[in-house]
Amino acid sequence: MILAHGAAQDRGVTTLLDDLVRRTTSRLGGGGGTVALLGDPAPVVHRDPLPPVEDVLARLVREPRTLLVEGDGPGTPDVLGTPLWWDDELLGACAFGGGGRFRDSDVAAVEGFAEQAAVAVMAARLLADVPAVATAPAAPQLLPELRAELDRALRALGARGGVVTLGTERVPAPVVATGVHEVARLLLDNAVLHSGACTLRVGLAFETGTVRLLVEDDGRGFDPVTAPRSGLDRVESTVRAAGGRLEIDSVPGWGTRVRACWPDPPTPCTAGPLVAPPAGLQPARGQHTLTLREREVRALVEQGLADKQIATRLAISVKTVEKHVGAVLRKTGARNRTMLARFGAGN
Repeated sequence: MILAHGAAQDRGVTTLLDDLVRRTTSRLGGGGGTVALLGDPAPVVHRDPLPPVEDVLARLVREPRTLLVEGDGPGTPDVLGTPLWWDDELLGACAFGGGGRFRDSDVAAVEGFAEQAAVAVMAARLLADVPAVATAPAAPQLLPELRAELDRALRALGARGGVVTLGTERVPAPVVATGVHEVARLLLDNAVLHSGACTLRVGLAFETGTVRLLVEDDGRGFDPVTAPRSGLDRVESTVRAAGGRLEIDSVPGWGTRVRACWPDPPTPCTAGPLVAPPAGLQPARGQHTLTLREREVRALVEQGLADKQIATRLAISVKTVEKHVGAVLRKTGARNRTMLARFGAGN
């Protein structure tokens, strides 16, 4: 069981998800949406008008990848669904429909919703006094995890750097440790994709009642006002989920410095919009960026390795490999593994 329906309501996640569903359906031009979590007897959020989606949700749990079911005729609307993932864990699924036909840009909007919904669900889980908290990454592993994330980024860029700590190291609350790890991963992925940096640094400061994360690079930088918001919004929503705050300092040509600060112990997130509406924030289909792990999986697929061989090479499960392969195929537009290998041969 992932999260009891009552626990979700108590932690305000129902209000957050309902607001996200409302904003997403507005972005899609109408219709309704639903969010179902594994282990819940009923959807946590359900907004009409929405065609029957029970079969779609069941398929998403069996085969967790974005699914578009086209209507049979002019009077039958499409249904678009996607799973809710948190790292390698399937939390549930969401589906939207009733507003007519979907475009490729709608797929990106629904997938963006799923990412934001997963953040809200995990925040509720980690702040609730339930056994599921034990599934959060163990706080004593935080520094090794940060060093591992930075090492992967440095190898991808061919850059140099390191992790610096300040203050007396301690074990942060699980929700804070999870937030630090996830935000660092997102920022380092972004640096690999866009910065062209020669140096990457990660800092972690332990202060009284506070944990601070610093990620900086000497890359090409950007204008925070005009830059595409999809990646930045996901970072901000992850920070805010545990009551933290975010500061971004970047100038084109002068690198980027991002600071995130969390209260430790954390303060529960309050009801209200978790992030800005997804309209215009997600890239069109085919323009998605791959995470570091997805790029590792793609490279091994292009070498002709089978899922079991990739799982052994990366020390992850075969099911996790299948999830990453599906994401790579969808984001690159490749219809199968053979086409993906051809894409790689052509690069």
